[in-house]
Amino acid sequence: MYFKLNDVEYTIESCDVAFDIIPYNQHLKMYIDIEAKNESDQIDYELQYVRLYHNNGFDIGGKTTRNLKGKRFEWKKASNWNGGTLYVLEHEDVTSGVIEILDITADTIKIKWTGFGNVFWNDEYDKNVPFEAEIESSLPAMPKYKVLNGMAASVFKLDKDTFLELLNFDDLLQECNRCVEMWRNDDKEAWEKYNATLNMILRYKGVEYQGKAVYNGHATQC
Repeated sequence: MYFKLNDVEYTIESCDVAFDIIPYNQHLKMYIDIEAKNESDQIDYELQYVRLYHNNGFDIGGKTTRNLKGKRFEWKKASNWNGGTLYVLEHEDVTSGVIEILDITADTIKIKWTGFGNVFWNDEYDKNVPFEAEIESSLPAMPKYKVLNGMAASVFKLDKDTFLELLNFDDLLQECNRCVEMWRNDDKEAWEKYNATLNMILRYKGVEYQGKAVYNGHATQC
């Protein structure tokens, strides 16, 4: 494993790969986080620690990792949502890049990430500084969850011992309709004002547990 920024090579300190599920299409989203160091006196102290990461994740185009080997994911312009972030002095944009899946097994994944990112340190490390990283990380367990349609039912069987009952799903729909009307009346912050609480009961082997999910703007608290 290695990391290079411009012509300086770093030692990988840590590398992590994680996955999440995208609700609207059930595809997997991949997250990558790489930290590296070079404490040589030959380079500026400010350049001795680097981090390259994909904080928002990206759609791998499928529901499993089974066919990931050989795939390439390319971004041709800076976009924090898609392209990733390079941290040297500050968290700056990866202005373009390619992520290649070199190999994948049941336990590990090997990735090469090349591209350009902003550093803003001096003339040599300013905009569009080239980087290259190759890592091998353990393959995490794939996330699993169930999609519950509150418009179709209020009680759901999660497994043979566990049931979930949604007590007031209609309140969420009413609040949604309220925000839609505000949006139609040119209130651009309508969805920031979304405010509803979903009350629920989890029953496990006959024992009831009260719970709730509070939806406030873009945040959710359970």
